[in-house]
Amino acid sequence: MATAPRIAIIGAGPAGLTLARLLHVSNAKISPSVYELDASPTSRPDQGGTLDLHDGTGLAALRKCGLWDAFQKHARYEGEEKIVADKNATKLVHIKGGNTRPEIDRQKLKFMLLESLPEECVKWGRKLKKVSEDGKLKFEVEGREEVEGPFDLVVGADGAWSKVRAKLTAVKPAYSGISGYEMEIREPAKTCPHVDKMVGMGAYGGTSDRKFLNAQRMGDGSLKVRSWFACPEGEAKEALKQHGKKGTLEQILKRYDGWAPEMTEFFKQADLESLREWTLYELPAGSKWEHKNGFTLIGDAASLMTPFSGEGVNKAMKDSLELAELIEKSLGSQGSLTLDEAVLRYEQLMFPRAEKLQRLTIANKQNGFGPDAPIGLITGFIKTMASDEEASLLVRLLASAPVLAAIFSYFWIRQQIGWAVRTWWRRT
Repeated sequence: MATAPRIAIIGAGPAGLTLARLLHVSNAKISPSVYELDASPTSRPDQGGTLDLHDGTGLAALRKCGLWDAFQKHARYEGEEKIVADKNATKLVHIKGGNTRPEIDRQKLKFMLLESLPEECVKWGRKLKKVSEDGKLKFEVEGREEVEGPFDLVVGADGAWSKVRAKLTAVKPAYSGISGYEMEIREPAKTCPHVDKMVGMGAYGGTSDRKFLNAQRMGDGSLKVRSWFACPEGEAKEALKQHGKKGTLEQILKRYDGWAPEMTEFFKQADLESLREWTLYELPAGSKWEHKNGFTLIGDAASLMTPFSGEGVNKAMKDSLELAELIEKSLGSQGSLTLDEAVLRYEQLMFPRAEKLQRLTIANKQNGFGPDAPIGLITGFIKTMASDEEASLLVRLLASAPVLAAIFSYFWIRQQIGWAVRTWWRRT
């Protein structure tokens, strides 16, 4: 077996930590170095929401990591429950929890992966300043410069504004057109049982009038509630800066004027101090880079998407799985593949897979914030699924014009009944 290469992974998110674990448990027993900007595993005040992991991608990576049993301790299969409604709180889709796409808090996933690695594997508080051609990395550490390397391979798992990406391509993320706010209800079962019951065990999403709101159940029973809407870049951030949290909340509620009061109750019941702003960015669908020996990207660094398909973390973990397998193969006794050839092959496999997911996510965004939402979101999803080369005959039939028109009519009638009931109820 060839000598194990020196590998640096920039970023200790799910993508970087998954890759580190896979290399660590591989037959080659590679010991990568992971460099993370955060000062410690717990220094970031918000560790993110909850993630649904999919078979063949996120779940397959965890199995290969040897962490399936550990994952089962945190997996929430009931968290697969999904509700899609319109602004009158008319439920159009209600999917009960199953056993195919379990949820796990992003924080739990992160710590599970961290605990599976040697403590010295991750170096915290490293702000990447420069990536050199020879694989040397310059970091800022507590006000001083520190140089690491050279490395045989530098893997950028450093997210949306990747410094490693800049070494490979001039393409940068662009504003997606969507911004929003997030708040938290810490103990909904105690403080607002009516909201707690409405959301269920998974996620509740309402979309109409080119706006979207949703509530997402966390592992500790709390809820993350979010408001998403189309606006010019920077508007949401500026509003929070100008009006403060209380004034911004008033603007959120005003934005949803005319919506069912039980839906806007999500924000009224949330902790005002938890309010934060989100501005969503994305890379163009089909983004690629010219292969460069010694460097590559995984996860958001490679193909940043908005969260409207739930594929981001699964794509990232699949990237790590494929890259680790090919690196391991390059170190095999047959010697049929060099490290550089392994990375090139990974990129050739990843690019079309990423583009497919990027286009799905963009379609979901356009349909979810389109004039026909939420029905347009449902029918658009069917059409997108049917466009897949591997789509079943049933899915293709559902996407045919006559059937799609019937589906649209069915949900439209349900919407009108919901509107009529809501109007009558308000008057009485």
